[in-house]
Amino acid sequence: MKRKLTSIVWVTVVVMAVTMLSAAPAPAKKKGDKNGAPPAAPTITAEQAIAAAKAALPKITVGKSFVKTGKRGEKNLEVALVLDGQIVSKVRLNPTTGEILSKGQKVAAQQVSASQSQAVNIVQQALPNLEVASVHLGKQGEWKVDLTLKKAIVAGLNVHGGNGTILPDWKASRDASMY
Repeated sequence: MKRKLTSIVWVTVVVMAVTMLSAAPAPAKKKGDKNGAPPAAPTITAEQAIAAAKAALPKITVGKSFVKTGKRGEKNLEVALVLDGQIVSKVRLNPTTGEILSKGQKVAAQQVSASQSQAVNIVQQALPNLEVASVHLGKQGEWKVDLTLKKAIVAGLNVHGGNGTILPDWKASRDASMY
């Protein structure tokens, strides 16, 4: 009987210990790189980042257009924005009408009615009307500057937080090379 009671107490202690350990709050995830170091604080101000984007805006040209297919088969029509031979951003268009979409706006189209050359021409005509709007700090210490067309955000530029150069958009570059 004593043995049975000892084993029950032992099992209860083990269960309580496991429960307490699993119920303990996990340490908060630190922001920063993989090693836990915080992102580098930018050495340029938001105003300097806006000035860099405004200076780069007249030099930006239209790159190639490409059609991406989404997970559900929907088509996305995009046009790359190029600065000094590097893709720095992209503009998304409605695949059926060719209208420039605001950032984050999605159109579920199964076919592309607007031609890719038409898309390039539409963005080429809109390029002089792009304006620099707001700015916010990115995860890696870079400044993210929004570009607007008729008060709607349609694209963005990443400005290096240390030296103020316009950074390439690697995701848009990858997409442009794949399609």
